[in-house]
Amino acid sequence: MFGYHFIEFGIGVALAVALIVALETGFRLGRRTARRNKEMRGKEPPSGGQIGAVQGAVLGLLGLLLGFSFAGAASRFLERQDLIMQEANAIGTAYLRADLLDEPHSSQMKDVLREYVRHRLEASKTLAKGLGENIPEEVALLHSRLWTAARDGALAKPSTMVAVLNPVNEVIDFHSTRVYTGKKHLPALVMGLLILCSMMAVGAIGYGCGLSGHRSLPMTLPLVILIAATLWTTIDLDHPRAGLIRLSDAPLEELDFAK
Repeated sequence: MFGYHFIEFGIGVALAVALIVALETGFRLGRRTARRNKEMRGKEPPSGGQIGAVQGAVLGLLGLLLGFSFAGAASRFLERQDLIMQEANAIGTAYLRADLLDEPHSSQMKDVLREYVRHRLEASKTLAKGLGENIPEEVALLHSRLWTAARDGALAKPSTMVAVLNPVNEVIDFHSTRVYTGKKHLPALVMGLLILCSMMAVGAIGYGCGLSGHRSLPMTLPLVILIAATLWTTIDLDHPRAGLIRLSDAPLEELDFAK
């Protein structure tokens, strides 16, 4: 766990350093341009209005990109959290419907559901490394056992077929939904554009400060940190099993029969 926290901390520091470098680079380029304008007679220095317009345009584009990207990452995070709750509800419903079956099918179905919940909770602890090679096979086996117990019980008591098999279908379907929802991330190209636009915006601010010959760190440095923090939070939200902002498995943990 400490290793993943260290990686997340390193990402945040790397983003902040990259933006600070862009700020300093822009400042030095601005100072060089200002000196060159003084040495060349008859050349007018860039007007503050032009620099301000460029800064405003780049910052506006950055705000738009950050806003959409952050909102998308937050939406995907909440969607994944809602799916955990919905899956827990489906498992709980299937467990209750098992009471409609005759023995030994009822006990078999309940035993598989208990094992299934424990397996999902254990698998969640290792998802920071990705979906393990054995997990799909283990889940498929549990699904097969669950379906077999429910099917045999429903065939032995046909009046329970709809009431029992529908919740079991939902439990199986939620697994596929959660797997493919977990693979939805912000495209690397978009993230690269976000970082590039952030560096250009910060560099434009530094360039304007360089033209004026002075800079105000109490104003520019907090902005750099805020942009870096927003980028880091967007990345962290988009990887809710590996980052510091984690999904909660509380709905599964709170199932009474799984304790």
